[in-house]
Amino acid sequence: MPRRVTTILPSTATIGSLMLGVLAIMVLSDDKFLLAALLITLGSILDVLDGQLAARLGAISDIGKELDSLADVVTFGVAPTILLYHLLLIVGVATHIAILASLMFVLAGAYRLARFNTLPSDRQAYFKGMPIPMACILLISGSFWQHWVINVWWTAIIAMVSYLMISTFPYPKSKHLLAYPLLVWVGVVTAALACWLLAGWEAIPFGLLLLYALSGPARCLYFLARPRLSQG
Repeated sequence: MPRRVTTILPSTATIGSLMLGVLAIMVLSDDKFLLAALLITLGSILDVLDGQLAARLGAISDIGKELDSLADVVTFGVAPTILLYHLLLIVGVATHIAILASLMFVLAGAYRLARFNTLPSDRQAYFKGMPIPMACILLISGSFWQHWVINVWWTAIIAMVSYLMISTFPYPKSKHLLAYPLLVWVGVVTAALACWLLAGWEAIPFGLLLLYALSGPARCLYFLARPRLSQG
């Protein structure tokens, strides 16, 4: 494949993700919340694709990294912030609380992306803090679960997810997830089935992403407790 094509392909996926984020913001002006959520979700797929393409085609570059962060802050920061703000207002959350909760998310996401760009590039290392696309889809899937049954307490979930993004908890990348033993994947499938049986299929994305969100603190606690357990 020509070098020029291999360089353009990852950036094309990044720009596609950015365009989907902007489209999501546009349709929110017409109160098309479900369509906006779907556009953001499609953007997250392209975000994964651009990273995989850049790595496999050897097309990782500084400009690609910066472009990816700019696209992420729009598609997974600004767009879901506006979506969450509208959904909170719909269920009766006070305007000032909805504003504060929504701003908390986008500010935490922007800080995480800025911090990520300052870290040494190491594709083998775990993410430092929860990735913003995962945090974004977690909140979106939770918001639409059970016919958008969210209330003022959902702001606490937004605050928790915002903290996880700026935390130093280690989060696995896709290559780490694929390398997990079969027993772990059996547990994931079991958790998905439990969500389905207990709360319907709509709960599956939220349940699995919640497991991912909790994996960072759980992994940190495990490594802190392991020396004591080995001594005991």
